[in-house]
Amino acid sequence: MPPNEPETHDTLRLRALSSGLSGRGITILHKTADHVFDLAENVPDHWDHTDIVGHTVTDIFPPHIAEQFQTGCARAIETGQNQLVDFDIGEGLRRRSYKATLQRDGQACILTIIADVTEERAHEAAVAALLREVSHRSKNLLAIVQSVAMQTAHHSTGIEDFLEKFRGRLHALSSTQDLVTESNWRGTYLHTLVTAQLSRVGAHQLSHVRVTGENPLLGPNAALHIGLAIHELGANAVLHGALAEDKPGQVWVDARIVDHPGQDGDLVIEWQEAGIEAGENIQQPRFGTLVLERIVPLSVGGTAQFYIEPDSVRYRLVVPADQFEV
Repeated sequence: MPPNEPETHDTLRLRALSSGLSGRGITILHKTADHVFDLAENVPDHWDHTDIVGHTVTDIFPPHIAEQFQTGCARAIETGQNQLVDFDIGEGLRRRSYKATLQRDGQACILTIIADVTEERAHEAAVAALLREVSHRSKNLLAIVQSVAMQTAHHSTGIEDFLEKFRGRLHALSSTQDLVTESNWRGTYLHTLVTAQLSRVGAHQLSHVRVTGENPLLGPNAALHIGLAIHELGANAVLHGALAEDKPGQVWVDARIVDHPGQDGDLVIEWQEAGIEAGENIQQPRFGTLVLERIVPLSVGGTAQFYIEPDSVRYRLVVPADQFEV
């Protein structure tokens, strides 16, 4: 249009339409009864055919998409009802998703409104994956709770003894789960986990605890089981060991990475209690020992040793590299 020639009403409407659609991921197409597009507004730049006016659907779309449009158009004209067409178009190395609504315009024309739903679909996929992850982790946690309940009952002397022990272990799992959830399920750091578990069991003398060495990010599975191990060690230390109010003992928790030739190193966690009389307080069999020696190492794919001596308690847990990040 010449620069001094006034714009027509239709031209102004189209310019306003294009301005309104710009940046919103909405494309408007209109197809005549002769199957030729006579209107195309806000066509994505990455489409192979951005000059759509004067062309047919088979000119601008790949055959499988064109067939979907032709079927949808015929159905919309026949029934007068809107038809939906979903399709993907490549944009470099990625693909973008679109949803097209085909509306009958008059007797044989079709108005097509195409929305870019790439981000919406990505969000839906992320939510679906998140729900699957929640379901998976919930089942795992319930399995752990069931195992803890059964084993606690097996090693309890009565209902009160069971309730006291089970409540403590359940709270230990809950406390660790809170830490894992706060990190968007990445896990929790070892030093944070140790401090949280010892504080929760009522360790009044945390000044007698030293936590040293590596502070890796434990994965969710490792965090839950190592948290349970720290709970068992801490609860026993508060009742009978170095953290009891009337005992002058010391607890040292140390972590280090032990390298192996040609592969990632393992995490070695060591708990050492000194300055106590532990031997007379340990009764076999007990679930705490089962947790430390069998359940926790088996659950993380590692190994463990638990030593009870007349004046000390030592625990050594080896955690494979796939259970943590340095």
